[in-house]
Amino acid sequence: MKGDKLEPATIRDGSSVLIRPIRPDDRERLQAGFERLSERSRYMRFQSPVAGLSDRQLSYLTAVDHHDHEALVGVDTDTGDLVAVARFVRVSDGVAECAIVVADDWQGRGVGTTLLDRLVDRAREEGFERFTALLLAENTDALRLLERLGNTEERRAGSQIELDIALPEPRQPSPELRLVLTGIARGLLVPAISMWRQVADFAFRRAVPARDSANVIVAHAYTADGEAPAMSAAAGLAGARHSHLHLVETYWPVLSDRRDLDERLTAAAGDLRRRGIGVTPHLVAGDTADAIIDVAEATRAQLIVIDPRAASPLTPWRAYSLPARVCARAPCDVLIAR
Repeated sequence: MKGDKLEPATIRDGSSVLIRPIRPDDRERLQAGFERLSERSRYMRFQSPVAGLSDRQLSYLTAVDHHDHEALVGVDTDTGDLVAVARFVRVSDGVAECAIVVADDWQGRGVGTTLLDRLVDRAREEGFERFTALLLAENTDALRLLERLGNTEERRAGSQIELDIALPEPRQPSPELRLVLTGIARGLLVPAISMWRQVADFAFRRAVPARDSANVIVAHAYTADGEAPAMSAAAGLAGARHSHLHLVETYWPVLSDRRDLDERLTAAAGDLRRRGIGVTPHLVAGDTADAIIDVAEATRAQLIVIDPRAASPLTPWRAYSLPARVCARAPCDVLIAR
């Protein structure tokens, strides 16, 4: 079964869309769909102003493995445009982060509900039992859409809400739909675009306190041009003081290559452990300053070490403000490593 197989679907307002897995050749359609989103829609989903998608991000979003990553698109039958995308990405055994975006002129018409139901079917087929999501508390439409899936636990985190959703029992999809969604060639397709800056990654966000919680150092695990001065400085201090070191790195759901970041963070932690330093890595979704402060507070850190060069590919304008934002809220001393 080819990956271009389409499934016609009638949405709540009576309109028709075609549902299919995303394909590598959807790059231009995905970029065009992103550019058509209003400023408010981008903000509600990314929770930050995002000007555009890079070539690397487009590749990541349109080349999925169809197992750990799944992405389904809704296609306008008249224009061929992508009008909605729903996807999930595995975060741990049985748990996936989910995301969905709908074009402004298609919102409120039922296409999001239809795609999300299909996404749940795929998640169940791949062995997932729960979805996680992080969204703005004011995004009531998305909140209602996700809550309808099943039993939902909510946790307020400032202006955001973290959701942990138990997926409903699997429905019995038609044989044709099952062939469409599972019989396509694995490896040709990868996660679709989601405009939510979301993920309740509980496996990575739970801080592990050190035995002596008053002697803890938190370092931003940022690396540029093969150098990581924050990690080097923090490791030297941790070794001399016999402190436990917490390495923090952040990613943007959907747009960041989380697997690559996870591998680099794990490798850095392994190198430090071989030097006799106790290390706990934290890979956290969202804003870097927020993540560093959260880990420092949870571990009762004595020192935070950061690299002022650190910048996100999505929000490079925030690099200059990282030291100021961390220092303004830090529960302990802050060392800026250059």
